[in-house]
Amino acid sequence: MKIWLLLPLLLLIGCSNGVEFNVAETSQNFAQDVKYNRTLDILFVIDNGQSMNMVQKQLHDQLPYLFDSLHDLDMDIHIATTSMTMLSSFPESGKLMGTPKYITMDTPNFVEELKKRIFIGENGSTLEEGFGAMEAVLSESYRNAEGKGFLRDDSFLNIIVLTNEDDKSAKPWNYYASMLDKLRPNHTDGTKAWTMNFFGVLSQQDNCSSSEWGFKEPGVKFMEAVTYSGGISGSLCGNDLYRSVSTIKARIIQILTDYKLDRKPKVDTIRVYVAGLEVPKNDSNGWSYLATENLIRFNGSAVPGAEQGIRVDFLPDEAN
Repeated sequence: MKIWLLLPLLLLIGCSNGVEFNVAETSQNFAQDVKYNRTLDILFVIDNGQSMNMVQKQLHDQLPYLFDSLHDLDMDIHIATTSMTMLSSFPESGKLMGTPKYITMDTPNFVEELKKRIFIGENGSTLEEGFGAMEAVLSESYRNAEGKGFLRDDSFLNIIVLTNEDDKSAKPWNYYASMLDKLRPNHTDGTKAWTMNFFGVLSQQDNCSSSEWGFKEPGVKFMEAVTYSGGISGSLCGNDLYRSVSTIKARIIQILTDYKLDRKPKVDTIRVYVAGLEVPKNDSNGWSYLATENLIRFNGSAVPGAEQGIRVDFLPDEAN
């Protein structure tokens, strides 16, 4: 006869250290309550070159929508910004913008403080060195000095880039991706501990008006890093920015709440429970199983709260 096993959900994308074991030793139910890692560090890398004021303001106006959703998930968030200007004549080259150097959801006057770090003007260099600036503020020397406290050892690092041009840093994109891999090594299940998202020009056919900026250019190098890290590239053109923020928000939440299984299941035997209640399999407001990544993804209104226990029961694929 078949023996049905209740197997533990051991691994969580971006947060394998956050698993809590609450099952009594005598129990035959080996499923566990799992809480995701609430620690998220977000670095904005913002183009402050010519004609970027308008785009910076549009992004700022949309960001409360993103952070309200993360706040609802009870995330512990650090937020910092660096510009793309790397000139010796620019006093904040290779530094985090503002004082203090990072803010949290508990920072007094959060919206105004966020605005200061996003709406940084357009008096910077016309040579956008986003990767170079990112490398500078994440370097060990800077993190141990002026930038101390922003990047935490156990955080998921999310980098968000805003520009209407491609990167002009000295080295190729994969050099910087390798740097981030060393700074944030993959989790034991092979998933990444960092990701990059990009607001920019996706192609020359984007409906951005060059006359508004004087120049536009697809962010090819940034988009390569986005693809490599499993992030999202969204257009910043016109009303597309709202849709881009929505898409990137959804991807950030996916990364933080995806649940990796420890072995392949028989898909038709999967049962998912949140706070003791079974959740339906549904691509809109329920759960989905992604076979290629062997994980459970929550969708829409089914995304669990930070303190809600998750249990996944299934018969393993190798079971007789």
